[in-house]
Amino acid sequence: MSDDWDVPDRSFVVLGGRTAADYELDAVSLIVTERDDTAGLGLEEAAIVRMCASPTGVVEIASRLRLPVGMVQVLISGLLDQNRVTARHPPAPAASGHDADLLREVLSGLRNKL
Repeated sequence: MSDDWDVPDRSFVVLGGRTAADYELDAVSLIVTERDDTAGLGLEEAAIVRMCASPTGVVEIASRLRLPVGMVQVLISGLLDQNRVTARHPPAPAASGHDADLLREVLSGLRNKL
């Protein structure tokens, strides 16, 4: 890291000074491009728009860009504000009573196989 205070931190530059996402994005939320023009976007934002022509998870985007998930969530949040992408959130888990019943059935089936 540089001791020169005139050199901005890369994450500050990439995020345009933003420090937090305006939207709650789950790591497995799928991001889909709505507007494929990349005029006026930074390199990372443009890359997100291009890679999300088909639904792509937040974690996969972070992996491909080699950026922390939190940074990617902030970038996606900005793209959501500009209506360049949409987010498809994972389905909510089923009611807890059904989960326990299902787990009991699976356990019973496994025991019967042994």
